[in-house]
Amino acid sequence: MNKYISTFCLCATLLIFSCTDPNLIGLDVQPPSDGISVLLTSNKNNLKLSTISEETLETSEANRLLLGKIDGGSVFGDNVASFVTQILLPSNNIDTIENVVVDSVILSYTYTDFYGDLDENNDFVVQVYEIDESIFKDSVYSSNYSPIYSGSNLALSNGFSEEDSTQAVLNIRIDNSLGEKLIDASGLEHMVDNVAFLEFFKGLYVSAFATNTIVYLNLTQSKLSVYYHEIGIDTAVSFDFNLGGEAARINIFNEKDMSQLLQQADTFTYTYVQSMAGYKTVIEIQHLDTLKSFFENKAINRVNLSFELDGADTADFPPHGKLHLRILDTEEQSLGVLSEGGNLENGNYSFNITQYFFSLLFKIEYSNRLYLEAEFAAANANRTILIKDKISFNIIYTDL
Repeated sequence: MNKYISTFCLCATLLIFSCTDPNLIGLDVQPPSDGISVLLTSNKNNLKLSTISEETLETSEANRLLLGKIDGGSVFGDNVASFVTQILLPSNNIDTIENVVVDSVILSYTYTDFYGDLDENNDFVVQVYEIDESIFKDSVYSSNYSPIYSGSNLALSNGFSEEDSTQAVLNIRIDNSLGEKLIDASGLEHMVDNVAFLEFFKGLYVSAFATNTIVYLNLTQSKLSVYYHEIGIDTAVSFDFNLGGEAARINIFNEKDMSQLLQQADTFTYTYVQSMAGYKTVIEIQHLDTLKSFFENKAINRVNLSFELDGADTADFPPHGKLHLRILDTEEQSLGVLSEGGNLENGNYSFNITQYFFSLLFKIEYSNRLYLEAEFAAANANRTILIKDKISFNIIYTDL
């Protein structure tokens, strides 16, 4: 006989069989036609839910760069994104460029998306500095990287534009002194190849003051362009440097400790997930010995873990389209993420955790703690609020 159990904690099922167990008394048990339905909230101490800080993320070589700031008016507080990037030569052995005048320097990034409330006329003010410390393509960097830079802000102005119906561009006007420095190095040993060039010019640190906007910048079709003309000739020419490809880059996020969240959030009712080294939810399954005893002579066919979204205030700040459920070993080290489920569908995230649950009960390598995390957390700014007492376990099993 197959039985279906819907519960926020698996061990609540045993109430039908053992009402003398003090851990299982007081649960709301409703038997449907094909099994047992148990509904309970997280404060029953059978399923422990909590929010913790992500602390840091690996952010080197992210597939896109994040720039801007979401103001701290919500429970999540301020969310700030900046980045460091190398710029690379268009080719080796750049010939001497002489007798020219620099007309302008433009740092140009294409973008296809943003998070928040992007008003192209808002106060999106970019700052750009030359960095003094080398970064490397083959090194690993984290979101709390602190760039070393010097000199004054090179950005003079910035603005958004559309080159066509499919491509939007953030253009940052840079002080001509940077273009003059690069032009003056042409024909010298600095322009032989990228190894020599990166010793000469290590890269840029880019940050922004913004009003509730984080822009997702692409690496393709983005460039640093030095526009110049030869003295006595009005025709303009551009000297374009690469920003994508083999250029090292690091997304940098502000620290978000738990005190910031606890001051504003209702952590009794809700649990939270935020990208950009924000927050993740911990799910801890209690009373494993009781669970193991009950399921010892039963075949576990399928187990789903589902989370219901709090749908308020998601117009400008939508939730994640997909979340990850990370499994841990008994030393709390990551064993990877579950591959089945996690997409947002009809206000719910659902995961197939059958193999995990079986291993949790009958093997020793899994922890009873799971982490609910953002997918691609280093490359998006989304945040998700979940209702604690709408989190459910669904178990299908067969008596042997």
